[in-house]
Amino acid sequence: MLGPIALCALIALPVCAQHEKVEQIVSLPTGWATAMVLVPAGSFPRGMEGEAFDEQPVREIYLDAYLIDQYEVTVAQWGEYQRDAGALLPEWTLQNTAARQNHPIALVTWYDAAAFCQWAGKRLPTEAEWERAARCDDGRKYPWGDGLDAFRANYFQSDDPFERGFGAILSTNPVGFFDGSNRDGYQTRDGASPFGAYDMVGNVFEWTNDWYHPTYYALSPDANPQGPDAGVVKAVRGGSYAVDASHVRPTYRARDAPDFKGPDVGFRCAASANLGTDTMLRRETWGAIKSTSLLWLKGGNDE
Repeated sequence: MLGPIALCALIALPVCAQHEKVEQIVSLPTGWATAMVLVPAGSFPRGMEGEAFDEQPVREIYLDAYLIDQYEVTVAQWGEYQRDAGALLPEWTLQNTAARQNHPIALVTWYDAAAFCQWAGKRLPTEAEWERAARCDDGRKYPWGDGLDAFRANYFQSDDPFERGFGAILSTNPVGFFDGSNRDGYQTRDGASPFGAYDMVGNVFEWTNDWYHPTYYALSPDANPQGPDAGVVKAVRGGSYAVDASHVRPTYRARDAPDFKGPDVGFRCAASANLGTDTMLRRETWGAIKSTSLLWLKGGNDE
């Protein structure tokens, strides 16, 4: 756990300009290590002027500190869950191949995603938590800045390897693929958010905990909004490999029925800031951090 003094020092800095990155290793019940990143307490401008009406009005929203998975939940992690909890996904055989262990799990309902996070001792992020983790606090349009960059995310017609036949036409990418490294001749640029979360746009849409309502932004509380009390559809964020550039903005609010499952819908988990025991505080410049190759976690591969 990050000590109070270090945490306070971190929060006091301008978050998007800070030269510290906090990662925390949280083990699943089976012992499998997952990486989470700390989003310190603070405020951010939720929504985007000039975009869809349900992304407005833009308001400053305060959030307590929390952790969010650095990567989307993978096929390999889902396999751990199935073996331990006995919750068999009907489409498991389609996804459980050697080459896809580090790809995000897909074809999961909101109920599936929520159950996994609960088993892991975590939870699904709120819409506000998801968006702040993707955008930081300076109003940027994308995790890395204001311009969409096809070398930082996997989306439809981005001409990345997952559209050009390096394995499958229109496919997910291994989590964290766009990290600035050279992938068999394809030079990526780092697509991480300032907090260190990868694939926050493109790859797969991600379930959030919130019910969706188009006018919620005008009515929600200014601190720690939890979404409407009830609804018909759940908020889904981030875009995917199967949608075009207009839908791969962190502020874009998609929605699906909680029992919907799609080949481009997955999730990541969140948790309170004090979860886990093994915290790594990296005192490096952002440039040094972004030039560091991704350390693939146990069980993964970069195929």
